[in-house]
Amino acid sequence: MERLDGIADPRHQGYVKYKSRVLLATRILSAIFYISSMRKTSEELNSQIAIENIGYLCGEELDELPYWETVNNYLKRVKPEELQNTVCALVKRPVRSRAFEDARIRGRYWHILIDGSGIVSSRKELDGNYIFKVHHRGKPEEYKEYAYYALEAKLVLGNNIVVSIMTEFVENADEEAKKQDCERKACKRLMKRLKETFPKLPICIGADSLYACKPFFDDCKKDNWRYIVRFKEGSIPTVFQEYETLRELSVNRRKGTDGKISYRYDFVSGIDYEGHKLNCLEYAEDGKPYPFVFLTNLPLSRRNAKETAFYGRRRWKIENQGFNAQKNHGFALSHLFSRNYQAMKNHYYLIQIGHMIAQIMDAWKSLWENIRQSKEQKHRRILESWKTQRLSECDLETPSRFQIRLE
Repeated sequence: MERLDGIADPRHQGYVKYKSRVLLATRILSAIFYISSMRKTSEELNSQIAIENIGYLCGEELDELPYWETVNNYLKRVKPEELQNTVCALVKRPVRSRAFEDARIRGRYWHILIDGSGIVSSRKELDGNYIFKVHHRGKPEEYKEYAYYALEAKLVLGNNIVVSIMTEFVENADEEAKKQDCERKACKRLMKRLKETFPKLPICIGADSLYACKPFFDDCKKDNWRYIVRFKEGSIPTVFQEYETLRELSVNRRKGTDGKISYRYDFVSGIDYEGHKLNCLEYAEDGKPYPFVFLTNLPLSRRNAKETAFYGRRRWKIENQGFNAQKNHGFALSHLFSRNYQAMKNHYYLIQIGHMIAQIMDAWKSLWENIRQSKEQKHRRILESWKTQRLSECDLETPSRFQIRLE
């Protein structure tokens, strides 16, 4: 709540009925409760106990909740940078605590995954700095598809906890510009902001093969960051050819079993590329159609090669625990919550905050022990509890009950 109070309120205070914290908390709770739209939020939370609970949480006396249009109108005016700063401030707490130390790579580096994803797409022109794609160019059925696109940096805090640490929107200032904004340009901006916000944070970037390029390596070297990026033959053909040649001469190839899974790995260190010394690692499992190949500037040895491959494969968490969960499992990220571009950005940031809190709740072992239900069912139960049990009645619980024990 203190973080939410720090957000500048753009409204004329003489006409304000609901404080900022009430409007923002209502939107965050909507995400935690897996409510798929703002209209449904007003319907689901329209009960006396639910209203009292939100008021109790916010330290306000509430007779009714703000209607969804009130929340949207407020988000049209709030600066998105304010909510981005709130996300960064929230992430600093688990980073500074000792609860998530096991998530670090080699006991030192925080693993930050970078990837982009479309948020909303439409054949109708969107408001603001959208990107677009022309389909069937030059044919009678030619049409434009408009989209909002975000490049996301997510911090790995555990097997099932991947939280947003920073977002950079891919956006065009002018539809008539010769070149559209793209993921690589957005990545350069994001990495600069990440360094400015977390200047001393030891970081290892995880990314797909799009980032296997000199500008990305240059930026990581300048910031003194580590990286593990997916590598494909077409990304840097000369490096791939050199790896193919040198691995036949190396003695780093190993085979093993992990339970019932047989695996093999091979690596070559010190491949020169445009002034960078790249280490190439290949990892394969029996039954998988193709091996995983990575480029990294982390030192490789026979002892740590398999573990490094595990960290490289962890990049899929931004797809599974990140975008897929937010789009298809409760958070409705692809829903057009507002046609106003600024409000859409603010909805995005508030969903990230809700998702962050929800993941901590989902990993709370003692809370869900012996409960065999899907996440959707669990979050529905949380909503039903919110609508039927007053928060003030739970204050007398023993504090030890609420100590977090993660799976």
